[in-house]
Amino acid sequence: MLSENKAKLVKKCYLVPKIARYSLLSLFPTGTAAILLVMIDNIALGSNGLGNLQLIAISSIMIAEGILTIACGLSAKATLRSERWRAIERETHGGPVCPDSASGLNVFALMDLLGSSAAAIAHKQGIALPRQGRAAATVFLAPILLLVLAFTPRFIDSAAQASSAQNSAAQTLSAFQDALEPGVSYVMADDPLERRQDSGYQVSGNVTDQDGDIVARISIETDSQGAVDGVVYTASVDIERAAQDNLAFADENIDRLYELIADVDAPQVAAGLFNKPQLPAEFRESFLAGDYYTPLDVDLDNTGDLRAWATFSTDSRDEFDEYSSPRISIFLQANR
Repeated sequence: MLSENKAKLVKKCYLVPKIARYSLLSLFPTGTAAILLVMIDNIALGSNGLGNLQLIAISSIMIAEGILTIACGLSAKATLRSERWRAIERETHGGPVCPDSASGLNVFALMDLLGSSAAAIAHKQGIALPRQGRAAATVFLAPILLLVLAFTPRFIDSAAQASSAQNSAAQTLSAFQDALEPGVSYVMADDPLERRQDSGYQVSGNVTDQDGDIVARISIETDSQGAVDGVVYTASVDIERAAQDNLAFADENIDRLYELIADVDAPQVAAGLFNKPQLPAEFRESFLAGDYYTPLDVDLDNTGDLRAWATFSTDSRDEFDEYSSPRISIFLQANR
């Protein structure tokens, strides 16, 4: 009968090759868990990139799994060559089972040899071997648990930032909605509190004629934090009217829409987004000299953080029909 210390060594040597393989295989679920946690942080909670703590945790845990595999291999090699192990073999079998077993074998073969030798000794000595399931669960689940713990502070912070951003965006959109409602036919607005959008939000006011057709429109776009990053003014063009009348109609409606939002106090990504929009002389001259089937695109400003331009959108003469919607627009957009 082996002593208690020798029995413990047999149990340990039985588990070493299994732990080594579990540790090597655990790199895959650990890597998968890391990817899923990053996706939750970036997509579900709207965070960007990867925090230093989380990067260190992922790297350290996966390196530790690799080191554990190597350590098990070195331990198996050292144990098979040790006098203590040979003494256990002699006590059990009357001599070394494989005196030269450690020579010429790779690491995994050495670990397999150690594991089978330990199992044979345990069987002959009546030693109860430890369950593999507990060791497997520990090796596979412990790294994932550590990753979850490392990501928990970031999840809490990301969730708080996302909630704050949604509240800020909701306040901005609500302010524009309140400003637009008295002067337009109807308002359409995203609800940041109902659905978070990393791409940002939009609120628009539409002016309709007696037939319910939209004849003028303003659209305010914000980033995910609720800061305005774009404003678009649009007025329809009636090809039955003279070009000068269409310009006057556009001026009147764009001015009226601007006045509705001029006093709204909202953050903006770039200075100038709330400047009064005006069609430039170059655009006016080209529109008056052209026809209703040739589009126009004229820059107002493309310097610094702001880009502004005016367009006339239409279809070609061959494609123009009752579904065409020619329109004059002024775009104010923050440069990204």
